[in-house]
Amino acid sequence: MSIKKIFFAGTNKFSAIHLNQLILKKFNVIYVLTKPDKKCGRGKKKKHSAVKKIALEYKIPIFQPKSLNSIISKKFFIKKKADIMIVVSYGVIIPTEIINTFPYGCINLHTSLLPKFRGPSPIQSAILSGEKKTGITIIQINKKIDSGDILYKKSLIIKKNDTCKSLSQKLSIIGKKSLVKFLKIISSQKIKKIKQIEKKATYTKIIKKKDGLIDWNTYAINIERKIRAFNPWPSSYFFINKNMIKVWKAKIINSHIQDTPGKILEANKNGILISTKKKIIKLIELQFPGKKRNHVKDIINSHKNLFLVGSRLN
Repeated sequence: MSIKKIFFAGTNKFSAIHLNQLILKKFNVIYVLTKPDKKCGRGKKKKHSAVKKIALEYKIPIFQPKSLNSIISKKFFIKKKADIMIVVSYGVIIPTEIINTFPYGCINLHTSLLPKFRGPSPIQSAILSGEKKTGITIIQINKKIDSGDILYKKSLIIKKNDTCKSLSQKLSIIGKKSLVKFLKIISSQKIKKIKQIEKKATYTKIIKKKDGLIDWNTYAINIERKIRAFNPWPSSYFFINKNMIKVWKAKIINSHIQDTPGKILEANKNGILISTKKKIIKLIELQFPGKKRNHVKDIINSHKNLFLVGSRLN
């Protein structure tokens, strides 16, 4: 039995990259499942998901139900008679009744080396935890989130300067290639299913805007990781004189000097040195409200009064 008809479920840009790859490689995507359009601003205009934009471009039929638990939704999938559903960053749990309508079931491409970092923020969590590598895992979807049998894995080294943005881009490259390779071998029944070891499972949380606030009373290494993990969203930030300043780039300075966490030790064109619970963090690239992100050397002269040596950041 070969896969002739595919149902694709996804929402964001990462997901759209994988849908586009399937189309370019001539896979028969008969329908796209994506979240309902979001309202844009105060007007009535609605914003399409990145996946919907690709589907519209290639004239692929789109299904955007408010709920997958309705009888109408379940009957819809039965009628389409697709061979498999591919889920990439869809953001909605697929009910068992729908999974069972596909001969090959539903598969999910997840951006971590499962069972580690299940849940909604695996890329950010890998950076925050100081992992040396990450990757993608293709699993068979079951009742429990990200806990299905492992069908395919591909790892990737995390570099010291990787951000969530750069790592997402790298994972999308190996992800789209892996998905195509997997679909070519699944038809030959050569897939070995590996059960996940529950004892090794870890879970990630939904990241919120408030999580980006920097706590100077933590280790410099944790602050530096947070800055990279939350780039581009929600971004890391601090307050000074009620100004919310975003931090886009920083560096750890190995120094034995220990002072009050959050205290400015030095401020010049090379960077702003801030004391933390352990070691010093050098702020290199910042962004003021309503302004573009800039290197400290382009900021320090016009904002000297904000970064006075000896003052503290909130």
